[in-house]
Amino acid sequence: MGERQQAGEVVEVLPLGCYKAHVAPEDGSLACLKAGVYVLRFDDIYSLVPSKHISSTVEMLLTDQPFVEKMERF
Repeated sequence: MGERQQAGEVVEVLPLGCYKAHVAPEDGSLACLKAGVYVLRFDDIYSLVPSKHISSTVEMLLTDQPFVEKMERF
């Protein structure tokens, strides 16, 4: 832990995208099947308004082994 990864070692699990969060709040989930460090990245590069209020909730739930095995088959 605490060790920085090189750019080549980082695997993107969800591609960056442009979301119209000013129209409706964004909501979603991601199942992380492998143990590791996951980075949440917010990029505001395309915004015309420089100041924002961003809120997020991250919830970690442990799953049982049969569920993980089922998801790995997909």
